[in-house]
Amino acid sequence: MTNSLRARFALTGLVMTLAVMLTLGGALQGLFERHVERDMEAQLDADLRFLARGLVAWNGAEGSRLTPLPDPRFLEPYSGLYWQIRNDHTGEVIRSPSLAGATLTLDADELRAGQVHRHIIRGPEGGKMIALERRMEAVAYRVVVAVDRKVLHAAKTSFLLEFLPVLAGLALVMLLASAAQGMIALHPIAQARQALAELRAGRRERLGGALPSELKGLATEFDALLEAQRRGTRIARERAADLAHGLRTPLALLDAQARDLQAQGAVTAARDMRAVTTRMEARLARELARAHIHGPGNFAARIALAPLARRIAHALARGPRGEALSWEVSVPESLTLAADEGDLLELLGSILDNATKWAATRVRLWAEDSAKGVILVIEDDGPGIAPTDRRAALSRGVRLDPALSGTGLGLAIAQDIAAAYGGGLALETGEWEGLRVRVTLPG
Repeated sequence: MTNSLRARFALTGLVMTLAVMLTLGGALQGLFERHVERDMEAQLDADLRFLARGLVAWNGAEGSRLTPLPDPRFLEPYSGLYWQIRNDHTGEVIRSPSLAGATLTLDADELRAGQVHRHIIRGPEGGKMIALERRMEAVAYRVVVAVDRKVLHAAKTSFLLEFLPVLAGLALVMLLASAAQGMIALHPIAQARQALAELRAGRRERLGGALPSELKGLATEFDALLEAQRRGTRIARERAADLAHGLRTPLALLDAQARDLQAQGAVTAARDMRAVTTRMEARLARELARAHIHGPGNFAARIALAPLARRIAHALARGPRGEALSWEVSVPESLTLAADEGDLLELLGSILDNATKWAATRVRLWAEDSAKGVILVIEDDGPGIAPTDRRAALSRGVRLDPALSGTGLGLAIAQDIAAAYGGGLALETGEWEGLRVRVTLPG
């Protein structure tokens, strides 16, 4: 069976509708058939009394005629309605024209005068018939009136053909009612989905109060799980920060020992020790930065990119290197991202800081919304990075120019942030032959 609740509701509604329609149709058919059969037997009894009265008046008198039954079907051959009169003394048989010369054969049973018997017999066409028989004592006649069941079947068929549109209408009403019931029943799930979307977009902090009472337990458990996740993330960050601060003192001592070794003439040992401490510091800085990445799992609000980009560019433009550069920021005011503001500050700040260090005269930042998500592009007119060095530039703690200050982690951290949000970061050659950093983030 399908996992879709909507499909299950639809299938259940269809099966229930078919079952109800079949049951209702069968029940109505049986009731109508019994009603028609009782009505037909009542009519046969009336016809039998009519013939009996006419028979008493006629009694075989010469020059007189037996009064015919008014239903014209008694005159049509094999119409399904028949009558027959048989003289008990002479065996003479008088038939309705509808019998076309055939004789109705009944069981030889004893009848008292005026008594009526009901028989199921074979008709002139071989089908079953309902027959009523009455014995007239005064005139010694047995009178029979019969109806072929094909007449009943014809009435039943006519009734079904007329009732089928009604059944179809009822089925349509039931299907629509079932669909409406399914929509009403699934509405709380739609509410839960909407509440989760608002939670993810940062417009809501908890599910509690957003869902109907039937899902209150689910909302409570989800909120508890969410709070536990937030608490665990916060504790992990605090522990990472504590570990980083705890390791910085030993690293500082090792660096001091390296300087002492160098002062004592052990240049090679000092250089090796400093290389180890530099790698450890770079690794520590990157892991600490990773620990502070919030990522999309914390259901951040939507952040407007334009003011954020202008703020970072303005701050860097006031620095010693930034004052000598031309800055261009082109970000649509309507462009937003569902992300943590701190993550975006770290992402843009790391890339723009790298561009500021390498640019010759200008830095440009622009962004656009595309089918793949939000695209951020930062480029400068510096020397760029050769394609063979781009992988290394995104590795932890790799500095392509040791003369410049920094840990060499800016682009690597930016890549980690983009990856945390399900995006990516690519290094390219820009329009000015410098470095172009293209970041793609889900919108």
